[in-house]
Amino acid sequence: MPGVDYHCGVPTGVCVVQLTNLTLTNFRSYRQLDLALEPGLTVISGENGQGKSNLLEAVYLLAIGKSYRAVAERDVVSWPAAEAGAYAIVAATFEGPHGPLELRVGLDCRDGTGIVKHVRVNGAPKRASDLVGMMGAALFAAEDIDLVFGAPRGRRRYLDVLLAQVSRSYVRTLSRYQRVLAQRNTLLRALRERRAHEQEMAFWDDALVKEGAALLEERWSSMGSLGQHAAAAFERLSSQDTLSVAYVGTAEGPEDGDAAGALREALRASRDQERARGMTLVGPHRDDLRLLLNGVEAPRHASRGQARLAALALRLGEARLLAERRGDPPVLLLDDALSELDERRRILVLEEACCYPQAIVTTADPNVLPEAFLHRAHRMRTHGGEVLKEEAA
Repeated sequence: MPGVDYHCGVPTGVCVVQLTNLTLTNFRSYRQLDLALEPGLTVISGENGQGKSNLLEAVYLLAIGKSYRAVAERDVVSWPAAEAGAYAIVAATFEGPHGPLELRVGLDCRDGTGIVKHVRVNGAPKRASDLVGMMGAALFAAEDIDLVFGAPRGRRRYLDVLLAQVSRSYVRTLSRYQRVLAQRNTLLRALRERRAHEQEMAFWDDALVKEGAALLEERWSSMGSLGQHAAAAFERLSSQDTLSVAYVGTAEGPEDGDAAGALREALRASRDQERARGMTLVGPHRDDLRLLLNGVEAPRHASRGQARLAALALRLGEARLLAERRGDPPVLLLDDALSELDERRRILVLEEACCYPQAIVTTADPNVLPEAFLHRAHRMRTHGGEVLKEEAA
């Protein structure tokens, strides 16, 4: 990318990218928190259950517009506030590529009928989808082992969240595709029950091909770079195993890159089966990522340790792709990424983290960090709903 320099192999762009302040009200375990953050490496320690993960969840919520781990948005509102019909606020000041941004998400329980979400950017009301990608962030969490062992839905979400942070149009296209998919499935069920006419399907086929092809083109164009970055990260961490990542589509990607033609042909081939089952069986919503460990299927053959390294490599590859495609590096968030690693791998992960203008690492035991990294890091400790700053080692 023109005008982009490289540090540790990570594009650093031409701007300072930094989260400078995080404010939480009634968010998870935090009744009220106003936290100043510094550039470089920040280490947040604390016993389990003291809110370390909640801090990274809040930051990532501002990056992707929703919680990565809550089943329902009400789950992130602290229990006393939710029971009292109060509200939660997550807000931050972020130095972005075009100047400072004030990001704010409010979750209001006060009407008693559910959660009402309010999003503001620099004080102006926005949709939640408008928030996605304003602040780039990549997060590794313990749940990421499901990227290897879990269902395809989780890997699709991983890819969608990544590409949504890269491309504003991807967010809009994905939303349109999901609406078209729902309408087409409704029609397929009506056809199966003989409540609709076959001629109605042509319109929804065309709509699905249009939106689906745009998603496929973005996914296909990103997979080469993502696969290379993830494989390189895994090779550094493992030193003896190899990881490869490939996109597995229900519509085969032809050499000429004709996504629309490939998707239309896949729809034609599955026509009878779709009518019988009353649902759309091909398209981006059914695709997957194939992870191969030493050439064999990782979900079947990987140990837990290998799967954790593969998930971490995917997140580090994601961070590199975000830096590459956005032109400014993301905030790197590593939630308890070091606990199951030996010292050599901890050093490698921390070296990678230090390549980013800002990285936040959580740990239950700060002693697992080599002294050289502790000495250079900004240190904090969570306890009892508070975050206390500590002196460097």
